[in-house]
Amino acid sequence: MGFAVSLISAMFRRMFASAGLRPGSAVVDDDGTTLHFWAHSSLLILPSKNGAAAAAAAAGRRPVVVLVHGFGPDPTWQWGAQVGPLSRHFDLVVPTLLFFGASTTRAAPRSDAFQAAAIAALLTSGGAHLPGLGGERRELHIVGTSYGGLVARHLARALSTTAGDGQVEVGKVVLCDADLAKGAEDDAALAAKGGVAEVTELMAPADGKAFRRLMALCVHRPPKYIPDFLVRDLLRKYFADKREEKIRLIKEIVTEEQDSQLNSPLPQEILIIWGEFDQIFPVEKAHKVKEMLGEKATVKIIPNTGHLAHQEDPKMFNDILLKFLLPSPAVANGAK
Repeated sequence: MGFAVSLISAMFRRMFASAGLRPGSAVVDDDGTTLHFWAHSSLLILPSKNGAAAAAAAAGRRPVVVLVHGFGPDPTWQWGAQVGPLSRHFDLVVPTLLFFGASTTRAAPRSDAFQAAAIAALLTSGGAHLPGLGGERRELHIVGTSYGGLVARHLARALSTTAGDGQVEVGKVVLCDADLAKGAEDDAALAAKGGVAEVTELMAPADGKAFRRLMALCVHRPPKYIPDFLVRDLLRKYFADKREEKIRLIKEIVTEEQDSQLNSPLPQEILIIWGEFDQIFPVEKAHKVKEMLGEKATVKIIPNTGHLAHQEDPKMFNDILLKFLLPSPAVANGAK
């Protein structure tokens, strides 16, 4: 990995560490499915069994927020601006999706539903993988961006169907620039916009030209100049690695033909956040997703941002997110 990318990665990892998160990994099934993740240190230690200490720990337990990243660099790059503000009020779990970074599996499925099943196994292991989740039930909110939003939909459903057996209960769901209603015609339109034959050539770029096309579509105001050495380093580290697997992830996204309940409303309260000038999933898709998810869904549009709204205007994004997840008095007393 080039020096510049290493330096930026170290900066984001430091932001995670400063927010109280620590790296971990867990094998979550018999097929060697291994998830690497970051989690608050309180979730990585066994709860105290001492009476007074256990009572104090239980009283101090906070709701959990799971942040699910999309395609692109390491999740520390994608959620670096969120972990600090969120960590003041929640215990965080930030998984690295399969075939991104070191997370991998020997299992055959490559769908977004399988990604969600792996995360669900991490969260509902009776404390085997996250000891701090053992014991009393915890409220858990799910936030997913782009492809991670598709995974978040499946995760919310998976955890809801096992609510009586696990340690977590899904509270709220946040979907950021995630087109749950995406179809083949949308992929074709995006490919045409990016000047490629298939959408996989854009979302899993193989060379600098394709990477620059992707950046131009993802960001409302893309940088005027990205040095060639930085593009090469980013491609080598985050896009060339397991590229064929990433292409399969795109091709095996679950469709309504495969799952008749896919587009049915979720039982949770849902916030849909979208960038006003998203060129990957146009902003009108936000309202289609709301129609699909029903009365419990609301839409917030972030002005002057594109597909990476949470990175382009993190202050507004974090304000919207916290106002949705926190009770109003907590926001008024310094949630920003």
